[in-house]
Amino acid sequence: MEPNDPQIVPSLELKIMRGLFQVQLYACLEKTINDVIEQALRNISAKQVKNSHYILPFSVISLYNKLKSIKDSGYDKFFLKSTELFSEISNSNTVSINETMFSSTLQNVWAKTIEEVVKAFGIKGYSIPLSSRVTVDELVDKRNAVAHGRESASTIGERQRAQVLASKMTVISTVTSEIIDLFDTYCTTNGFIKPAAKKYY
Repeated sequence: MEPNDPQIVPSLELKIMRGLFQVQLYACLEKTINDVIEQALRNISAKQVKNSHYILPFSVISLYNKLKSIKDSGYDKFFLKSTELFSEISNSNTVSINETMFSSTLQNVWAKTIEEVVKAFGIKGYSIPLSSRVTVDELVDKRNAVAHGRESASTIGERQRAQVLASKMTVISTVTSEIIDLFDTYCTTNGFIKPAAKKYY
């Protein structure tokens, strides 16, 4: 449906389709990231790792409920709750990990949000390239504009031709593939477990 001559004004139907394509592309990104994170947490939880065997950065996830308890307890119980937290890090208990703990965080999958979640797992050195960040954040912004009624799909769709949208799809495909590979390697190599304790798992 894309006119060959860029001077030809595209039909309203084409504009709507272009706009909705971007909304759907964002939905693919969000679902993929959420599915990958949830599956990783399920895999980790199934291993029944002792608290003292997790790498320290992963405590953000393994002791999420304790951290939340400190936040919710107020100043009066701050030291008591903090003591409990640090005691828990070094003991041999196993805790249940909530696979949906990041669901609310990942309702808007900005590039920065993806990187923060990756960092919470204790994965170092991952960052989304600047050109890809721009595409990811643009898609989130456009999806939100349509979802919250700030702009119509046709308004969003009148700005970019199909060739540009195809390049955006390639970028999102690359980002999601990188995240899938990153967490696949992380889970396969037990990247959340201290090197000395890996022999137990």
